[in-house]
Amino acid sequence: MGNDPEAGEVVAGGELEAPLLQPATSGTTADFRHSECTQALKSNFWDCTTNLTKVILGAGIMALPRAVALLGWGLGLSLLVVVGLLTHFTVHGLILASDRCRRDTYSSLVRTSLGPIPEKVLQGTLLLGCLGFEVVYIDIIGDLLLGDAPDYDGLITTWLPQEDKQAWWVGRQLVLAALTAGVLAPLASMRTMGGLGLVNLIGLGSLAGFAGATIWLAVAAIVSGRAYALPLGPDLPALGSTTAQQITGALSVVPILLTAASCHQSVHPLRAMLVPYSRPLLDKVVATSLTMVTALFVVVCLSAYTAFGPNVRGNFLNNLSPAELTPLIGATAGNVVSLAIKAGYAVSLVGSAVLIMFPLRQSLLELVAPAAVLPGAPPVSTRLYLSCTYGLLATVYGIAVYVPSIWDVISFVGSVACTIMCFIIPAALLVMYVDQPTLADRLQRACAWGVGLLGLGLFLNVFVGLYLSLTQPPAAKPSPPPGLGAAAVEGLEGAGVLATAVHAWLWRAAGRAARAGADGCLKEVLRWAGWGA
Repeated sequence: MGNDPEAGEVVAGGELEAPLLQPATSGTTADFRHSECTQALKSNFWDCTTNLTKVILGAGIMALPRAVALLGWGLGLSLLVVVGLLTHFTVHGLILASDRCRRDTYSSLVRTSLGPIPEKVLQGTLLLGCLGFEVVYIDIIGDLLLGDAPDYDGLITTWLPQEDKQAWWVGRQLVLAALTAGVLAPLASMRTMGGLGLVNLIGLGSLAGFAGATIWLAVAAIVSGRAYALPLGPDLPALGSTTAQQITGALSVVPILLTAASCHQSVHPLRAMLVPYSRPLLDKVVATSLTMVTALFVVVCLSAYTAFGPNVRGNFLNNLSPAELTPLIGATAGNVVSLAIKAGYAVSLVGSAVLIMFPLRQSLLELVAPAAVLPGAPPVSTRLYLSCTYGLLATVYGIAVYVPSIWDVISFVGSVACTIMCFIIPAALLVMYVDQPTLADRLQRACAWGVGLLGLGLFLNVFVGLYLSLTQPPAAKPSPPPGLGAAAVEGLEGAGVLATAVHAWLWRAAGRAARAGADGCLKEVLRWAGWGA
């Protein structure tokens, strides 16, 4: 079955019942994409570009300002551009390989090209990556609803008197449980995404408003004389006290940047959507979207540091509280801007969490019930479909409650899932299918080898760091710097590499269950990236 060239023509069984990006009409089936068509078709270039941009602009944008602040604008912004170029190069490899072997899903492409074992690795990677992003989305929604200590100025807690802001009925456990059971579960149970159009439209508008708000804050900081100048080089004291710690600290931020332009899981749905389809046109869609996204990332990072300087937090949303906005734009405007951004972004993330559930559930079904998702198989039974959906939501809820730092999840996902899904496998496909004896193809193969080795090095970084963490004596408990609350210090202690995370969750559970999550910190990044702290 894996080597049957006709299997790639059947889309209904192997594809998601409702992919991340809505497929176009019947004019973009596999028969059309791989045959000559002289009929003039109206291009949906900008629809595809807009949808891909929405896919890329997820939760990672909230961790980028701090990552760039640690690296400096020279290295940080350069890496953003390089990651965008690498993403375009690897997506081009997926498109080329899909056209060459006539496969319409990522899994079937890898099975045909690389064999069943790499296919299983990819399926596990997709499952891990989508699970990580799902946790991030729910984690951030929790921060939006509850806020952060000591202000607790979330969408719910901002309306409560001070004595009720830490009550049990607005604790993180209960609020996220209500969100998961009352909002996400019904939406994620749908077999199609036709009802999410309004949610996604609001999400795109909120992202545009978010970018505009950061520019406004930067201008206000400049006018009021409160602006900070982003340093050219890395913030060495924040990265570590020794040269080795500073180098490994800077390298640990790279996984945060790697997730910034991750969109490979959406390439094949986008390929099915584009009308009229051609590889150069799809390359242009990807290039245009990545250019827009990279420009937005640069604007947000520069504006955020200009307004808040070294006080930019690991989750930038925590900087958008009325207390921190008031000195820049006044109390009234600060309250309005804070609530508007948080409300719009919460709705956007609800839509993103439901969208990412489709490839997440598909990846789980491909691992636990492969016969149910074979090409030509009947629709997945309601019992199996809902069992996978609710089981995944319960797992995501548990992780989001006990690992509330966005840096933990994004660092780990960037180190493991994105390096395989977005770099190693596309590089292998490029080496396989760019096979002409021309100078251009030889250069592309050389670049593909470089990208593959880079991804392999970043992947192994996690396990090298695990060994170092287990062989080094535990670090002394750090004293809290001025202005750092007990919850934040608890966050420094609680984060760990994958092998110690389960143990950390157990003893942290009681202490963190009833309070909003502490802000992510450099110690958490270093440990999750694998280099200890």
